[in-house]
Amino acid sequence: MGEDGQSKFFCGYADLNYYGIVLRLQRRAKCARIELRGRRQLFLSRAFPLAIRVRDMKFRRVQFLGVLLLVVLALVHPACAQDAAARAASRHSLWKVEGTNNTLYLLGSIHLLKEDNYPLPAPIEAAFSNSLIAVFEADVSRMQQPESQLKLMTKARLPAGETLKSQLSSETYARFEEHLKKLELPEMVFAQLKPSLAAITLAMLELQKMGFDPAHGVDQHFYNRARQDGKTTEALESVDFQIDLLTNFTKEEGELLMKTTLKDIENTQKMYDEIVQAWKTGDVDAMEKLINEALREAPAIASRLLTDRNHNWVPKIRELLKGGKPAIVIVGAGHLVGSEGVVALLRQQGLKVTQL
Repeated sequence: MGEDGQSKFFCGYADLNYYGIVLRLQRRAKCARIELRGRRQLFLSRAFPLAIRVRDMKFRRVQFLGVLLLVVLALVHPACAQDAAARAASRHSLWKVEGTNNTLYLLGSIHLLKEDNYPLPAPIEAAFSNSLIAVFEADVSRMQQPESQLKLMTKARLPAGETLKSQLSSETYARFEEHLKKLELPEMVFAQLKPSLAAITLAMLELQKMGFDPAHGVDQHFYNRARQDGKTTEALESVDFQIDLLTNFTKEEGELLMKTTLKDIENTQKMYDEIVQAWKTGDVDAMEKLINEALREAPAIASRLLTDRNHNWVPKIRELLKGGKPAIVIVGAGHLVGSEGVVALLRQQGLKVTQL
């Protein structure tokens, strides 16, 4: 895979990240206290998913963004005129699915935003308001339970006797060490993490540094709203399934994830700018191009994280259509586009699906 292909691969996958699994930081004998002051203390205590404890040693919740690569579709800080123009766009990453007895909406999500990115465009808010059921990729309430957080932490760690250094090539680990020095972080924080989790952590740190917050992600926003409004919430996948997706990469895949993350991390803002612009304007062609790049560059990973799950979700979405309550299904935007995206699969089954 060439360098340009790697960049497009991870950029294309940025919208796959199903919303975060919340972690409660655990006291570990091997985890040194990291004395952080001021802004750096707050930033790291919010961004680090597994090991960092701030000086008061209180646990902090962290939104840990699922799968693969450089964490999420995120929104660059736009000028007011650009933001207004985007909200006035004629199309959005939103589709209406009409069944015989029911209607539901499919909303493509981005998972880190800033507070001033709200309110979302009126058609998106209306689709949510008109729905009695809100469906997410996984059960957010279960994600927040200590047992789920502990399970992820356990599976994120390498077996006894193995270290992150032993999982990566000498060249990749040297680049990793160099990047940690720039961040002024000790290697021991990452020593027992699997490469995929370490790579995602680096990406999360970069996004947090830019001011993006998973607390303002589309999924979290509407989950909070659903609870406030008394809507029924459902999940397409179990928490255990998503934890396995995060932690069951092969050694070779872990090497690829870390290598590409380190290469792309300096270009994060530019890549997000392109991806988010496509999301904001409902540019299906642009989003499909990114997904197709991912499918070409790493078909096995792409199938496991993207297309296989799309196929698994379609029967569940059809069941929702058979019910009498309107629903909104909120998943990563990459799941909705492409020839094996949810929208195309539903159309293949004869359903009317209209982009709004």
